[in-house]
Amino acid sequence: MAERWGALGEIGTSLDMHLDERKMLQAVSKVHLRTGLPIFTHTDHQGCRQCALDQLDVFESQGVNPQGLCIGHMSDILDDPKADAHKTVAKRGVFVGIDTVGHQMLQGPKATDAMKVGMVLALLDAGYEDYILLSSDFAHQQCLKSTWGAGYSTVLTVFVPKLRYAGVKDATIRKIVFDNPRRFLAFVPK
Repeated sequence: MAERWGALGEIGTSLDMHLDERKMLQAVSKVHLRTGLPIFTHTDHQGCRQCALDQLDVFESQGVNPQGLCIGHMSDILDDPKADAHKTVAKRGVFVGIDTVGHQMLQGPKATDAMKVGMVLALLDAGYEDYILLSSDFAHQQCLKSTWGAGYSTVLTVFVPKLRYAGVKDATIRKIVFDNPRRFLAFVPK
């Protein structure tokens, strides 16, 4: 592979998956199977647990390696207080994208960091520490340090201290912040 790409993403679908979106997920699956590149997905910021499960069903039906898949924006699912959708995704061996941490999104329902910490704690309590990926999903100019935002380091400087405050041990934080992304992004080009 001459290009030095590291992942396929952010591959998104609508609240109700359209036929063309399903075809796109199937095409991305074929690229993944040929290259080994990991896949990041985008679920709607409105918070759609069924969207996450529908995406996962398509990828599984195509033979995608679950360790090479991260279902994104699961932190926007607010109508699932026990994080059952998150646990279902992790149970199937797929990474759960807890993103937009350390800042508020401008659109969609507003999940607070406290809610996102709760999602992480629910996954940890269920034994899924190996399937958590954190991201700031940094997308707005007002989040830049030059405009008095927290900058690109929000995961480490804003969210991780909240995990510590909630009682998450440093060894677990290290696994989530360093080991999980390293394992997800490490692939051998085919």
